[in-house]
Formats: sequence, C-alpha cells, structure tokens
Amino acid sequence: MRIHETRRRSLLKAVSFRVIEITVDTLILNIFVPTTTALALAITFEGICFVLHFIFERIWNKIDYGRCVFNEQEKT
Repeated sequence: MRIHETRRRSLLKAVSFRVIEITVDTLILNIFVPTTTALALAITFEGICFVLHFIFERIWNKIDYGRCVFNEQEKT
C-alpha cells in the first residue's frame, strides 16, 4: 500500500499554517511599524513563503523516507 497526500490536503495545510504566521508576524511587526505597513509586509512575505511551502510539501510527498504503512492484514 502506498500513501500520498492529495494536492488539496497540501494546499489546506499550507494555507492554514500561513494564516497563523500572518497573524503572528503582524503582531510582532506592529511593535516596530504602523499596523497597515505591518500587515502588508506580513502578507507579502507569507505569500512568498506559501508558494515555497506548497512546493516543499509536494516534493516531500514523493519521498517515502520515514513513512511506515501497514496493511490491516499485517497487524501482529
């Protein structure tokens, strides 16, 4: 049996993680710059990171290293 994540799952993981990071980045940047600038910077940086993260997830999905998959019949 071979298990791979769907593109939809990878996309959902990447988007949800980026939403969390945009929130945290905005809060941290807001200490140093105005709120609108902080939000713009956070969205720009996280947009770039989003694309890289999605590609990274898709590449790792093709690598089986560290995965253990067991069939129901193999349980002992």
